[in-house]
Amino acid sequence: MANSTVQFDLTNPQHVAMRKLMTDIYSRHTEAFTAGVNDTMKRYQGMAQGLEKVALHVLADHVLHTLCFELSCALYAQQECLQEVAA
Repeated sequence: MANSTVQFDLTNPQHVAMRKLMTDIYSRHTEAFTAGVNDTMKRYQGMAQGLEKVALHVLADHVLHTLCFELSCALYAQQECLQEVAA
């Protein structure tokens, strides 16, 4: 996977707040992944997708939208990995 060239603007309070939310979602998703709790993983992936929509439609911030999209993709890849291991 290619590294993103998009970065948080840490002088922007919206970016700082979104970064905290994204970190929380990622860490909780990872905890659910480690515990093998698939429903909880899906819930956190849904939250990440919600952040994507907020970034795009409410904040109209394409940088945040891209970062939230990348988070959603990472969470989806983790879920796919767990499903492959379980199969």
